[in-house]
Amino acid sequence: MQTKFRPEILAAVLALLLQLPACGGDEPDTSTAEPVTAPAPVGTEQKYEWYLESVTPAGESVVVRTGDGKITSESFVHWNNREYRLHGETQLNEDGVIVAQTLTGTSAFGAPIDESFTYRDGVAAWKTPGESGRVETDEPAFYLPNEWAAIGAFEAMVQAAAKDIDNEIPLFPSGSAHVEKVAEELVAAPGGEQQLALYQITGTGFTPNYAWFAEDMSLAVISNSWLGMLREGWSTDVLQKLSEVQIRAEAAHVEQLSAELAHDVGQPVIIENVNIVDVETGQLLENRHVQLADGKIQGITDTPVDAGDALRIDGSGKYLLPGLWDMHGHFGIADGVLNIAGGITSVRDIGNEHEQIMVLTEKFDSGEVIGPHTYRSGFIDRAGPYAAGSAAESLEDALEMVDFYHDHDYMQIKLYSSIEPEWVAPIAERTHEHGMRLSGHIPAFMSAEQAVRAGYDEIQHINMVFLNFLAGDREDTRKQLRFTLYGDEAGNLDLDSEAVQSFFDLLVENDVVVDATAAIFETQLIHHTGEPDPTFAPVVGHLPPSFARGLYNPEMDMGDKVEAWAKSAEAQAAMLKALHDHGIQLVPGSDNIAAFTLHRELEVYADAGIPNADVLRIATLDSAGVVGVADRTGSIAVGKDADLVLLTSNPLEDVSAVRHATLVIKGGTLYQPDRLYEAVGVKPFVASEPIAL
Repeated sequence: MQTKFRPEILAAVLALLLQLPACGGDEPDTSTAEPVTAPAPVGTEQKYEWYLESVTPAGESVVVRTGDGKITSESFVHWNNREYRLHGETQLNEDGVIVAQTLTGTSAFGAPIDESFTYRDGVAAWKTPGESGRVETDEPAFYLPNEWAAIGAFEAMVQAAAKDIDNEIPLFPSGSAHVEKVAEELVAAPGGEQQLALYQITGTGFTPNYAWFAEDMSLAVISNSWLGMLREGWSTDVLQKLSEVQIRAEAAHVEQLSAELAHDVGQPVIIENVNIVDVETGQLLENRHVQLADGKIQGITDTPVDAGDALRIDGSGKYLLPGLWDMHGHFGIADGVLNIAGGITSVRDIGNEHEQIMVLTEKFDSGEVIGPHTYRSGFIDRAGPYAAGSAAESLEDALEMVDFYHDHDYMQIKLYSSIEPEWVAPIAERTHEHGMRLSGHIPAFMSAEQAVRAGYDEIQHINMVFLNFLAGDREDTRKQLRFTLYGDEAGNLDLDSEAVQSFFDLLVENDVVVDATAAIFETQLIHHTGEPDPTFAPVVGHLPPSFARGLYNPEMDMGDKVEAWAKSAEAQAAMLKALHDHGIQLVPGSDNIAAFTLHRELEVYADAGIPNADVLRIATLDSAGVVGVADRTGSIAVGKDADLVLLTSNPLEDVSAVRHATLVIKGGTLYQPDRLYEAVGVKPFVASEPIAL
């Protein structure tokens, strides 16, 4: 996944295609390596087609290889009114070493792409709009660009790595990539069946990337539940089939991590002399002894507990907090490690492909793979040119989808921007008949006030609150207008006006929740070229270098509206505080990279002036209450689930303390965050508690 602001669908595909690398490197010694068929012949053109959820066309890529080692690629990918364009030229020398590369185009939100790399006379040099660097070395390596759609270069990297005896190649600016064949599958293709191999690529991001290659080691398919790519003329059934195989391969990888990094102690645990953060009262309970057994909190005392068979954790000088909640996730199976490392023990997935989220829920809940408790929200949009995710052709289709989600134990329905306004009330009625909640984007040509009166229980994204006044039911907010109008005009909204205060009253009257995802909009409004993304700025030095480079290149093109957008950022903070002060329930969500975005979300609330005690309650007990499980989790009390985070400092004094966990407990399983972070290429923040089993 990229490091910049990547709403919904792009976040999903970038988890698969994180910063696809270019190629280069000395010809490896393959005398003892497994033979690999030669790559596709030069002087060829290969076209690929992109699809949303294996169904909706979403663009194309064309790769041309010529006999002089030149690879040219053109990509155009569009979804939900985002348009990503990339032109790439890569030059290899006679040894397959990359000696030059240029990438130009336009990001999904209009910012220019202008990236270059050269390797000449022992000097590797690269430059993007936000950062640059050079390395002097006689050991050539493959350059790892920021842009994910350099398809031909990615193909060349995997080909080269697969020929190496260790299946590994060094990377510029740093690190190395390792490739491994993890599955094979026979698929239907024009002209007959073809055998494809699934390759797992590690070292280019937090978690492995995956791609399918033909027998001649040419790229054939990139499969993902949200956005996939396959060769022109191939049936989309291939994407659906390979996605299932890939999920199993990803699960196997994470299962291996779980076996190594999850400690199911099978005995009572006592956390001694610890300071408890009581989120119900906002107070600190000092020097308590907390006894855990069978995944539950069995006792809390101010005197030592006599239990000879217990595993004892010294909590002296530390702070025990209920496990955090992320109420706006769109994640895959590998995100569980980051969530748990960051102290997030519960996630509401607000929209995902059905089969994938069912597999995730099963594997996380069983402990088969590392991950949080998962609560599911079904996703519905209206079929059309701006559709995203599961799309209905008619109101009847939409109502049947509500029934389907209910029958599969989803707790909520999320609507998207293309839903017809007149559909909202009947969808709300059907949803509420099933005892489910209704939330979402505010549909185009509908105001937030109208959506609430039609039955919305929750509004996703803080910009949608502002657009109630800036766009109303007049504008087509399926388009990027919902971002640009927000940036241009939010700073001019009078929060003390009668219209705004009346809207607040309406939200209170109808118990409407606001899922703000404020951190991603902060990034949109104030991220400037050459500066790190504010969401990740506090931790940039801990992140994998391949990931951190992209933090300096904004997605949004503010044009000449920089001052207006900064003013809108101030208005966003004021709106968060005003909503809270008015008694409107906020819930924190990431909608981006797991854990780190959620941490920043809480800091954004605190920076807006919401008291730290309230922020912590919002991120724990209040979120559990919205989901309907506050009776068994969300606070530290006898009888509740043992979902807990041990911190080095007091989050009531500084919310940023949530970044520094020394132990995370989910039920009966203990996790050491430093080891989890190391497993995904993140430099740990603090040493974890020793666990003597």
